[in-house]
Amino acid sequence: MEISKKFFFIGSGNMASAIISGLLASKLVQPENIVCNDVVKEKVLNLSQKFGISIAEDKGEAIIGADIIFLSVKPQNMPAVFEEIKQFVKKGAIIISIAAGITTRFIEDNIGKEVGVIRAMPNTPALVLAGATALCKGRYVSDEQLMKAKKLFAAIGKVTTLDESKFDIITALSGSGPAYVFYLCELMQKAAQNMGLDAEIAKEFAAQTVYGSGKMLSETGVEAWELKERVKSPNGTTEAALKYFESKNLFDTVQSAMGEAAIRSRQLSK
Repeated sequence: MEISKKFFFIGSGNMASAIISGLLASKLVQPENIVCNDVVKEKVLNLSQKFGISIAEDKGEAIIGADIIFLSVKPQNMPAVFEEIKQFVKKGAIIISIAAGITTRFIEDNIGKEVGVIRAMPNTPALVLAGATALCKGRYVSDEQLMKAKKLFAAIGKVTTLDESKFDIITALSGSGPAYVFYLCELMQKAAQNMGLDAEIAKEFAAQTVYGSGKMLSETGVEAWELKERVKSPNGTTEAALKYFESKNLFDTVQSAMGEAAIRSRQLSK
């Protein structure tokens, strides 16, 4: 069902672009109901040309007409944005922040009004309607407002609500997670090329392997460890590779890397 609300995106980076693309592809929102703004004029112009959405030169004017405000700027730029917009945010509007580490309380305190603030941690597969988004609500969010936010993000993938104390972990898992998968795919592709496979075949089969594996995980409901066991056979090729991963303590590497991501999320927290 289409949503007729007016959306205003402050910031037009990769994540904002992915969300806008996903919302439009889902037919949930029409281009004429989306307005965007960015300090980098080239970025926002590209978004406007690509999706047919409007550009706002004046944040205040755009916010007055907006029902849902997306904050998608870098965490360090948030205080300056708050100063620009706080006097224009209307009662009943929903502010959805996708900035890593920025808490709902920090946004509420800086806006200085009892406005509904929802913190979201989406990821870039939203671009192809396969995202994963965690939401948590601030002090003044109604059940109806939270349901609206869940409906929006459900249109671009899976969505769940979490306690805000878990957001550093979900950031390390699904927020940053696509990059881990892309990195593994890149390494598999390079390794195959180094072993003598044609570059295009290596690229195509690495990508299809990642895609097919994710599809199996999602659609079969079988645990990852069990699917792993189904691939390998005693003394076979898969077992040889998995044993090598284990000998190099791959789990420790993955856990430490995710730990670093979570630490950085906490460092950004305000």
